[in-house]
Amino acid sequence: MRYIYFVVTIPIIILGYICLTFNIFQIKYKLNECMNLTDKKCVEIPDFYISYIAAEDHRSDFHYGVDQIGMLRAICKVFFNHRIQGASTIEQQFVRVVTGDYSYSLKRKLKEQILAVILVRKRKKIDIARAYLAIAYYGHDCKGTEGISNLAGYNLRLVSETQIISIMARLKYPQPSVNIDKWETKFNHRVSYIRKRHQRLAKKLEQQEMNAAA
Repeated sequence: MRYIYFVVTIPIIILGYICLTFNIFQIKYKLNECMNLTDKKCVEIPDFYISYIAAEDHRSDFHYGVDQIGMLRAICKVFFNHRIQGASTIEQQFVRVVTGDYSYSLKRKLKEQILAVILVRKRKKIDIARAYLAIAYYGHDCKGTEGISNLAGYNLRLVSETQIISIMARLKYPQPSVNIDKWETKFNHRVSYIRKRHQRLAKKLEQQEMNAAA
C-alpha cells in the first residue's frame, strides 16, 4: 500500500518542489515555519501519546502526508450520503494550525497538501505529530501543551490512558464554552471509538511481536 500511496503522491511532490523553487504561495517561508515549529515543539510531548492519535489518521503508516483514500471516501460521503467528512492527515492539520489558514477553498487545500507532503520529506512523522499535539486546539481556553497540562497535570508523563484518550477526543470535538450537554454526547462517542481502535492496534502489535519471536 505504501508503494501505491507513493505513486499517487508523486504529482503533489513535483508540484511542491516547483512551488518551493519559485516560492509560489510563499511555500518556502511557510515550510521553514513548519519545520522550525516541529523542531521546537516536538520535545514537549512524550512519544507514547502518539499511539493514541491513530484515530485522527489511521493510515498514517502508509501515506506521505496526504491520504488519497480518505479523500475519495469523503467525496463519496458528500455525493451519496450528503455528509461532510474530514480527510485531513495529521500533517495537514499541523500545517493548518501553523499557517492559521482555515478558509474554505481549493487553493487553501492545495497549499496545505503541498506543505504536508514536503514537510514529511523533511521531518519525521512522529515529530510532526508530537508538535501538532503541542499546538492543537482542545477547546475553550485550552490550547497546546499548556492546555494538555490543564487537562492531565503538568507532568505529561504521569498520565492515565483515560486522560490521554480524553485529550485525543478533543482534537475532533474541542470542548465549547456553551452547549456542553450536546458536546458531551459526541465527545463520549469519540472516547469510546479511540479506546477500541487503540485496543485493536495494541493486539495487532502484540501478535506481530509473537509472530516475529516464533
